[in-house]
Parts: sequence; C-alpha cells; structure tokens
Amino acid sequence: MCFSFTLYFTADMGVSTYDAVSLILPEKKKWKFQICRISSDLFCTVVGFAFGVTVRIGTVVKAFFMGPLIAFFNRTVAEPLRYGKNGRV
Repeated sequence: MCFSFTLYFTADMGVSTYDAVSLILPEKKKWKFQICRISSDLFCTVVGFAFGVTVRIGTVVKAFFMGPLIAFFNRTVAEPLRYGKNGRV
C-alpha cells in the first residue's frame, strides 16, 4: 500500500485532501514528511476513536509506519524512477 501511494504521489496527477496535508506541510514549514504523515494519521485515529470507531492494532501500526515507509519508497524507488538516479533536476 505504501509503495502504491509513493507512485501515486510522485506522478503529480493530484492527491486527495487527506494526503495533501502531509505533502504540503513539509514544503511550507520545512518539516519532515514522515512526521507530518504520522501526525495526520494519529489525529484521524484519535478523532475516529472519540466518535466510537474501533481502533485495533492494525490501525495503530498504520498510523505510525505509513509515513516512514512512504518516504523510504519515495526516496529509493519512485524519485529515481521518475527523475533518474541523480534526483530532481
């Protein structure tokens, strides 16, 4: 799932509002993508829990690890695939 998100983000064909938050904040505030993604996932998990949604271990694992895994796949696969081995031009 994280690998497919990486390709989806790198394609620059638009993203959903939920995903845009974690993509825009690192550009505007110079924060790491991983931290922004973890924060937004945890925020949504907490809000869901407050409204009575069942939060299980998979939800918590997703909230903590999707950001770092997306950043890893972006750095090692998607950007070299799109921009070449030397990175962005």
